[in-house]
This record gives sequence, structure tokens and C-alpha cells, in this order.
Amino acid sequence: MQPRLILVTGARGFVGRHLCRTLADAGYRVRGTVRSNPPPPEAGIEYQASGDISDRVDWRPLLKGVDAVVHAAARVHLPGDQGADPLAAYRRANVTASETLARQAAEAGVKRLVFLSSIKAADAERSGPGVRQPEPYDITKLEAEHALSRIARETGMEIVVLRPPLVYGPDAAANFALLVHAVSKGIPLPLGSIHNQRSFIHVGNLCSAITACLEHPRAPGGVFEVSDGPPVSTPDFVRAIGRAMGKPVRLLPCPPALLRSLGHALGKGPAADSLTGDLVADDRDIRERLGWRAPTSMGNAMKATFTAQKQDTPR
Repeated sequence: MQPRLILVTGARGFVGRHLCRTLADAGYRVRGTVRSNPPPPEAGIEYQASGDISDRVDWRPLLKGVDAVVHAAARVHLPGDQGADPLAAYRRANVTASETLARQAAEAGVKRLVFLSSIKAADAERSGPGVRQPEPYDITKLEAEHALSRIARETGMEIVVLRPPLVYGPDAAANFALLVHAVSKGIPLPLGSIHNQRSFIHVGNLCSAITACLEHPRAPGGVFEVSDGPPVSTPDFVRAIGRAMGKPVRLLPCPPALLRSLGHALGKGPAADSLTGDLVADDRDIRERLGWRAPTSMGNAMKATFTAQKQDTPR
């Protein structure tokens, strides 16, 4: 039998790159979408251009012969991403484009779609005193989940939603890259007074969870939060980076409230909130329903991260 063909959107993004390689190594055929200028094929992977992720993308040519879809492409947080109506821009990319993909996939006979959402979609479900105001990204990820649920009921296509927390690994960007840079340069970090609890997931563990959601018969209809395991504080996460790099970590005491105030004053409110606040994934459902557990501990995942980065560094 010919191996199953999986369409992966956002194939050159951080998660998409690792996922395409993981699936190809597992024996799948992979068709990865990129915005433009598709790279040459790799072993088991072909690339095709989709254009910018928006409400105008026609996915039908990319869905021919596809058995399942992993929708990893999205509009994410970008510096200066404050246009006249940022929520509308996020909706076009994260909600309408996802709806269009799902409906066209169902019409093409695709059996299952795995949607890469975010743990922050759970934040957008909550409201009340003391609850963080959701951002356009959080809101539109939740709206996309609801839209895909409706499409599953209307078409019978199987939908699975994954809600990862911060994803780290070789060449990860955003907050993880900033922490790695600080540790590598011996820069003191004002995080010593933080005693929060946050979940994280290594990109390899996330790819393992996505693969389980593609195959497991009990996955459809699930909205699964995933993580490496027990939550840790931000200082402990930084210490894990330092141990894996063989570098000392310098953490200075600073009141978390002051860090948040400074962050918001400098236009870095979301980053400050992420470093100081709690955000814990509840992965009981995927463990009990699919029998999935992160195959690699955080300590070993960190070691693998920096081993891979050393191997990829030009000599």
C-alpha cells in the first residue's frame, strides 16, 4: 500500500519544519505548504506554495490525494502588529482561512484534520476579575476551534484540536531565543523573585502528540492540552537551559509586579506576562483518552536542543 499523504500547512515555520521531517521519517508522504518559493523536495517531503494565509487562499489544488491535514500555519504575534483593526487581520488568517481549508478538505474527501491551536485559547474562554485580557491571537484561535467544530458536525470530517503551551527546541524564536541568548552571554536576568507555574513542550514532544492525533481512533472531537509534563517556574526553566548549555545562570531578585509594569510601559506586556504569570496545561485528557505521554523529559529535551543547534552551527 502507498503511504498516507499528509498535508502540513506552514511547513517552513518552526513547528512545521520539525513536523514534516518527523512524519516523513515515520513513513508518511508529506506535502508541505509555504507562502512562496517552495524549496526543493526532500526525502518523503514535497513543498507547494499556498500564498499568504488569508481568507482568499484556495486550498483545493493542494488537497488532491490528501488523506489528512495538519493545519499549523497561522498569524502569530508580530512586533508592531497594531494596525487599524488588528483583530480583523487575525480573523482573516486564523479563522476564515481555517474554515475555508476545512470545508475544502471535507469536499476533497480528507478524513481527518488536526488543528494546531494554543493553550491561550483556553485563556480566551475565561472572563472575570483578575483574568488576563485576551489578545487577538488568543481570541481567533478559540474562534477557529469553534468554527472547525461546526464544520465537523456539518460534514462528518474528523477534527482534532491540540493546544500547546510555549514550544521550544532547536532554533526556536521569541521568548525562548531571548532566554538562550541571555544565558549564553552570561547576562543577569531579573527573574529571581518569580515563583510561578508554567507548562512548556519541546517541539519533538509536540510532533509526537500530533502524530498520535493523526492515527488514534479516539482522537476525533478531542481538544487536547499538551506539555512536557509537570509545570515549572520561569527561573527553573531558565536553569534547565543553563544546565543543557553548560552555562551558569544569573538570576537577580526583582518584584514580579515591577517587571510587569516595566514590560507594559515598554510595549512588551505579553512577554512580561508570560515570564511572570501562571499558565498550566492540563494534559489528563490526551493521556487518558489516547494514552499519550511526552516521550522525552524536559531535561533530555533541552540537551537534545543544544546538541542539535551545535551540529547545525556553521564551522
